Amino acid sequence: MFYKSIRFKISIVYMAILALTLSAFSVVLYHQVSKSLYENMDTLLRSRAEGIVSAMSTYWVTERLGTMRYYDTGDQVMAGNDQLNFATVAQRWVEARSKDPKLLNLIVQIFDATGEIVASSKNTQGITSVSEQTLFAALQGRSTFDTLTSSYPTKKVQLFRVFITPAVQNDRVEYIVQVGTPIDSITNALNSLKLTLFILFPITVLITGVMGAFLAKMTLQPVNNMIRTIHDITVENMKMKLNIPNTKDEIQKLAETFNDMLARLEYAFTSQRHLFEDLSHELKTPLTILKGEFEVVLKKMRSAEEYEAILRSSLEEIDKMTRLVENLLMLASFESKRIMPERKMLDLSLLIESVTTNMKKVAERKNVRISLEVKKYVEVIGDEKELRQLFLNILDNAVKYTGEGGRINISVEKDNNNATIVIKDSGVGIPQDEIEHIFDRFYRVHGTRKSYGFGLGLSIVKAIVDAHNGSIKVTSSHGTGTSFVITLPLH
Repeated sequence: MFYKSIRFKISIVYMAILALTLSAFSVVLYHQVSKSLYENMDTLLRSRAEGIVSAMSTYWVTERLGTMRYYDTGDQVMAGNDQLNFATVAQRWVEARSKDPKLLNLIVQIFDATGEIVASSKNTQGITSVSEQTLFAALQGRSTFDTLTSSYPTKKVQLFRVFITPAVQNDRVEYIVQVGTPIDSITNALNSLKLTLFILFPITVLITGVMGAFLAKMTLQPVNNMIRTIHDITVENMKMKLNIPNTKDEIQKLAETFNDMLARLEYAFTSQRHLFEDLSHELKTPLTILKGEFEVVLKKMRSAEEYEAILRSSLEEIDKMTRLVENLLMLASFESKRIMPERKMLDLSLLIESVTTNMKKVAERKNVRISLEVKKYVEVIGDEKELRQLFLNILDNAVKYTGEGGRINISVEKDNNNATIVIKDSGVGIPQDEIEHIFDRFYRVHGTRKSYGFGLGLSIVKAIVDAHNGSIKVTSSHGTGTSFVITLPLH
């Protein structure tokens, strides 16, 4: 089902990550825009208020000088000052500046030192006073920002941002200027931003999710192709391989790995089939002989000597089958790691000398000479019985496939880490194209398949070497002999 597919899960995870990212981005964006708008408004209010204080002070000085020129004496000047009303001057200045483009949409109010309003613009929006805290701060010469609410009860509640600054002369607060403006513009801008984000958020996530699903489909298309090919692979067509996409990514590695696995499975199935075929063939001969001999015995009465000969022959065939079964069980145990070497310290030099002494008796029957060159005290940790079997199998093959008058040379060397045993014969040799198969079960080199044996000796040799963490290499050419090089780690 689609909702259980990797493509769906990738799309959902991608949409969730995108939604979280956009949410965080929207919150940060809204906060930064809000902060920027309020900072700009505060900067504007401060600039306008300071400009009003400067202009008002200049206008007030001008009015005073004009009054003083009108009167001739000090008494007349005092009378003029008494008549000069600051409130009238301030109101006249405010009204004169009401059409100034810089003061449009601004509330301008001038208060005296007691907090009483002395002049204001017409659009006060119900703001007619300053708070006690603001007045106290202004009398101490501090400028402050504040947010006020319209005092018109019949109108919708409206918020204003105001800036209050004192006009100080001769270390005394002469008057206080308050400049304000509605924050509707900021509120509207922020609401528009929220609405835009609210609309774009799901649309962006949805579109990105659809695009992500499409891209996931394109990315996983090679996987779908592999799945279809895998469904077509059976035991009968194990040679079928996946098409490897040239993507240089994990999917290409997956296809290559799967093809490697198919190759190993094909080899395993082929080996198993060959095992059954070879096992059937190897068991067929002794069983046929046994059956024939028993049929001969049952046809008529025989003498004791004849019965004994037939029983001895049957016993030989039974021994062959017993050795075959034992060897197969040994190989199976090695491969399943049910048999582990009984590790102990042993002198490999003495072990090989003992094996060589036993094989010399067999080699003398074919006039094959065995020479031994061994370095003393080559100590390894391993299973003595298994290592003896290893060298017996190799030497037995060497004697078996070396003609009369031939020779077998054995040498044992060691370095800092390994012991190296070289067994070289002058026998018939192994063709180059068959060397890689000589360790396979039941494999016998072409031209030797009618000889005695089941083709398991070298398979057992390879299993023992692997169990001892060693290595074995073979070099040979047809007609010039074979050389086995076994390397075992020292203790």
